[in-house]
Amino acid sequence: MTDDPAKTASQLRAGAARLRNASNALEGRANELPRSFQRRLLKLQAGILREGAATVDDRALEVDPAKGEC
Repeated sequence: MTDDPAKTASQLRAGAARLRNASNALEGRANELPRSFQRRLLKLQAGILREGAATVDDRALEVDPAKGEC
């Protein structure tokens, strides 16, 4: 990571987007399969990746909080 909080947060958000893409790919593959143990495992893995993406997004906000105007 860099010393620039904005750049670090941007990198974290990009990582979160990659995790969501991987989650969507797993979910799509799972939906192609008949009901089975493997399908259930793929859906669980997709959920884990979604949770990880949310955690990474939270960390990005900790590094570089959103700035707004009132």
